[in-house]
Amino acid sequence: MELKVGHVCDRGLNPRRPVNQDRLLVMAERGLFAVFDGVGGQRAGEVASQTAAETIEEALAHTSAASPAELIRRAIEFANRDIFEMAASNPEYRTMATTVALIHVNRNHATIAHVGDSRVYRFEDGQITLETIDHTDLNDDLRAGRITRSQAAALAGRNVINRALGVEMDVEAEIKTISIREGARFLLCSDGIYKHLDEDEIARILAANEDPQRAADELKRIVYERGADDNLTAVIVALGRAPKALAVKGEKSMSARTVKAASPAAAVAARANRIEVDFGEPARIENQAYKQLDPTTARISFDEPEEKKSTTRKIMYILIALVLLAAAFYAGLRASEFFRKKTSDPRIVPIEIAEPMQAGREAFDKRDYQRAVAEFDAATKREPANAEARYWLGRAHLEQGQYEKALQNFEEAIRIQPATTEAYLHAAAAYSVEGKRDKADKMLKQYVERRRTERR
Repeated sequence: MELKVGHVCDRGLNPRRPVNQDRLLVMAERGLFAVFDGVGGQRAGEVASQTAAETIEEALAHTSAASPAELIRRAIEFANRDIFEMAASNPEYRTMATTVALIHVNRNHATIAHVGDSRVYRFEDGQITLETIDHTDLNDDLRAGRITRSQAAALAGRNVINRALGVEMDVEAEIKTISIREGARFLLCSDGIYKHLDEDEIARILAANEDPQRAADELKRIVYERGADDNLTAVIVALGRAPKALAVKGEKSMSARTVKAASPAAAVAARANRIEVDFGEPARIENQAYKQLDPTTARISFDEPEEKKSTTRKIMYILIALVLLAAAFYAGLRASEFFRKKTSDPRIVPIEIAEPMQAGREAFDKRDYQRAVAEFDAATKREPANAEARYWLGRAHLEQGQYEKALQNFEEAIRIQPATTEAYLHAAAAYSVEGKRDKADKMLKQYVERRRTERR
């Protein structure tokens, strides 16, 4: 059965959400499609969603005798473990988590899995069906019969998720397999889509646009018209050709499962109560110049629908650096700890080197980046092979938007000491802003590999 795919992944219009924490995974050759939503407003949500996408892709990249449902269950468990362990090993990642909604198409069957409130809809014979039920306290009460559907609708504003990848050591994914026919369509989406559109509207869009990409673009257009208060991601999978005269039947809304935001303000209020886990305060993005990329060749995709997307086999590691750049304090502690470990006797550090380094760190923490540059530059001139000084000089230049100088120092720090892990991360951010996507991709890949090696 031929599969056609359209997708969109966009950060939306909310200035308070400058980072796109959503990710999507498209492996059309294996019939695998997924959407991930890093928990909104939490630090490193994009790292969680990126890690989940990569782990699941790797886990399902090879054939196995196990059933699709079992393979998917294991892949989701591996992703949960990777996120949980990464969060436990580094304060920068302490708060991260992500949802997942996934389908695997195999001939006339589709296996559907999800954790959290990213959703899977099926549109067939003019009817739309929500194939997943959000993992929320409200839906748990509804399933258990503790409340009625009318009561659930009245409490919709208090609907918060209670399950996500990375929150606990173990996670239970909800998985099922259904029969499918040619002409059916699936929509996988984050809540940035369905908070602005109810099932009837989604059904009309799928019915009116035979091309999945045009349908995805139309979803984004309408969400933008209604405020696009959150990151928005959608993957539309069409199984064969849709009937020529497709019409929406019996336009009904499943009010207990769907919350349509009456306005952008209402959508923001609903989003604010999305997860009932104390993750702490969200990180701030201090430098708005760390812009979002718009790759067109990523399989793990962050693309804009204005351009045509492709689903090549190359993994693009994009945007990991964005939120982490705001965590200067923790990154500083980590880098300093690394260099302290590398020196067996701290007394061998010349006092003329230690003084500008200390003064530079104090200036950096106070956001006096001009003074920090002067101090770190003095340290590098006194000791050219001081990788730590090079790293921090790059950080100070980066904060001032001096990307070329920052890159020179990050590259030099890596040359002097290849284990300067954080230098790869910040170099990737600088390359991203410069528009050098290949180099940013390479640096981020090296960073992820080093982080995984460190955790072993």
